[in-house]
Amino acid sequence: MRQVLKRRSAVVVGLVVALGLAGCSRDSVNFSQYPGFAAYFSAHPRSSRLPDAGERALLERHRPRWQLPLSHPGAIAFYEDYIANGTLVSGDGRARFDRVTRAILNAHRDDPGAVFTHRPPVGTVPPAVVFARIDRAPLAAGAEAGCVTVLTYHAVFRSSGLPAGFGGLGAGALGLLANLDDWHQLDHYTAVTIVLDAAAAPVALMLQQHNMTHTWVLGFDLPAPDDGRPAIDVAIRSNELYPHQPGRMRHRTIQFPTPEGIRYLLGYGDAPFMSADDVTDGAVEADYALGFLPHDDAFYDFQGRLGARRRLPGRDGPPGADFNTLPELKPLYLQLAVGYWREGNRDDLETAERSFGRTGDPIDFARAQLPVLMGSLRRVSPSIATADCDPPTKGR
Repeated sequence: MRQVLKRRSAVVVGLVVALGLAGCSRDSVNFSQYPGFAAYFSAHPRSSRLPDAGERALLERHRPRWQLPLSHPGAIAFYEDYIANGTLVSGDGRARFDRVTRAILNAHRDDPGAVFTHRPPVGTVPPAVVFARIDRAPLAAGAEAGCVTVLTYHAVFRSSGLPAGFGGLGAGALGLLANLDDWHQLDHYTAVTIVLDAAAAPVALMLQQHNMTHTWVLGFDLPAPDDGRPAIDVAIRSNELYPHQPGRMRHRTIQFPTPEGIRYLLGYGDAPFMSADDVTDGAVEADYALGFLPHDDAFYDFQGRLGARRRLPGRDGPPGADFNTLPELKPLYLQLAVGYWREGNRDDLETAERSFGRTGDPIDFARAQLPVLMGSLRRVSPSIATADCDPPTKGR
């Protein structure tokens, strides 16, 4: 089974356990080795440069406001807290490091069998750091496609739990075998992506939600933030991200994008068997510092596991943050388009049915929905893209 982000196979496991039929298994293939990633990153090599002063100012100007529930432990610092407290073992087992540094982690970046196991520290921890990066990326395929500036912010959480809406007999039974608040170590796919138009105004927001992305056009689907800084709710237990809404809110989720799942998210179908609601209650704005890494750093590019291996399915630690979706959906414009669905929108449903519903392939929905996304973007910014994709990077 694919290991993309935080897989919701836990729901299935919980129900099986509740029926007294539980079994334990172990993921054998790291998702970073899924066919297609090597070819994609060969064609789109990661940059080793850091953002310059002007780019850092732009990233500071649009930094999100992360809204946490009162009980949430909050974000952490990846290198100073998480990596500084744990053990790294190489894939062949010949090298073991009990004091891991950024340099050591990067030296083992390309080892898909390497495993870092975190030991939560006792006492005071360093302040939270959100990694911010800037890219130039095309909005369509082909050499003539216009490009936009893209800002991405990764919050880092010590662990990821199951959705707070996952309960009942299945959750109770599964809770006898595993910690539902600590389903797997490390959550760093929690990404906020902001698309800027040619005038450097924010025009689109994309959030990572489980094994999917979700996109809104600012000023059309969502109000554009007055100060350019979107307010984002962090879900209880699962850390998934949603546009801020006051009070306690429930959000539909699915395990993977499927035709049945998209119908459910759009409000035109029943909940799939493997689904559970996320719950947000953004009450406290998190304090954090921005951090900056080259795009070829192990935080993004680590091919091993950045969390302990565990016996139940889906509980192994994830690879680097760049392995956030299926390789065929890695181009930014496809991630934006596949996530551009609007609850209650019958046109989106019809597009999904004639593409995804017919073939079962999410990339077909992305391609069919891209003109819809571009039409919405042009309503708020007629000159959405510029002609060149020069630095910060050549694609993403």
